[in-house]
Amino acid sequence: MRISALATYLAQHVQLTVVNTGPAPANIEQVLSNDFKAEFFVLEKNKYLNSNGYGRRLKAFLKDKKFDTIIIEYIHSSYFLNFLVDDVQLILDAHDIISDRTAEFKKFNYAGALYEMTRKTETAILKVYDHVMVLGQPDSDEITSMIGPGKALLCPHPVQPCRHPVREDVKNIAFIASAYLPNRDAIDWFIANCWPRISTKYDVQLSIYGTVCAGLDLHGQQQIACKGFVADTDQIYEQADMIVNPVRFGAGLKIKNVEALAHGLPLVTTTHGARGIEAGINKAFLVADRADDFVQSISLIIEGLKLRKRLNRNARKFIQDHFSPEKCFGPLIQAINL
Repeated sequence: MRISALATYLAQHVQLTVVNTGPAPANIEQVLSNDFKAEFFVLEKNKYLNSNGYGRRLKAFLKDKKFDTIIIEYIHSSYFLNFLVDDVQLILDAHDIISDRTAEFKKFNYAGALYEMTRKTETAILKVYDHVMVLGQPDSDEITSMIGPGKALLCPHPVQPCRHPVREDVKNIAFIASAYLPNRDAIDWFIANCWPRISTKYDVQLSIYGTVCAGLDLHGQQQIACKGFVADTDQIYEQADMIVNPVRFGAGLKIKNVEALAHGLPLVTTTHGARGIEAGINKAFLVADRADDFVQSISLIIEGLKLRKRLNRNARKFIQDHFSPEKCFGPLIQAINL
């Protein structure tokens, strides 16, 4: 989703070529080229290769081509740097700071559950790049402290504000997430510590969407519906009256929170979930970390139609001010055009 938004914006402002590792369907290059108005190339369509294999394919692809800027997605793809020979501006779309994520996972006893990196190693890799794109201001500040001023590019995920009616009653509370470990931890914690008090007090349903549904233990719980994967997330937001995201650890900007705000839905998230959107706390959304505070915030929203309407207005205004495509990707275009 983030990469798709980036490719769409870049194709409107520069001559764009997108190289994907693969494998992929035989006709995917033409399909994507038509969709994005850019050139697409898949390094290997039929099988997975190791890093050297992909690197050699990329080197061959670049042999007779000249690019002014190369953007690499994710720091673990930095092995491609070994196969670039031209003097070209290098930009990393980091998404997250991996050493921060590593520390967060360890704090919650999930060490080794995901790709890890030390701060020293990450800093050394980041210094190779001319610029590093990140999604939130805290990460931008941290990148600056790691590799010096002038290199961090604050490029969040763009979204367009949508209008949904604020219904008289809250009947459907939604949680939307993949099976990513912090998401699973978040909904397990919420169901165990918050939901019983909410479901016994209010006639509301907790609707859980996405691959996070797989394997959830709902024994003894009431008023919970696991909806699974829904291709059109707009349908979710049309049916939801509010969103919860009790994520306790991880890294980077929480795009699902930004999307909830774009749809004007009341959102209750954690201090960690608010990372990168701190300016909207208690204006565009509510923050709670303890179970008691989560229950209280949700109760205020359920019982407060005026509060829901105020959050609806403020959320969409917050998105307009901070998450338009130009706000998000303008710094990248400026860096490319230097």
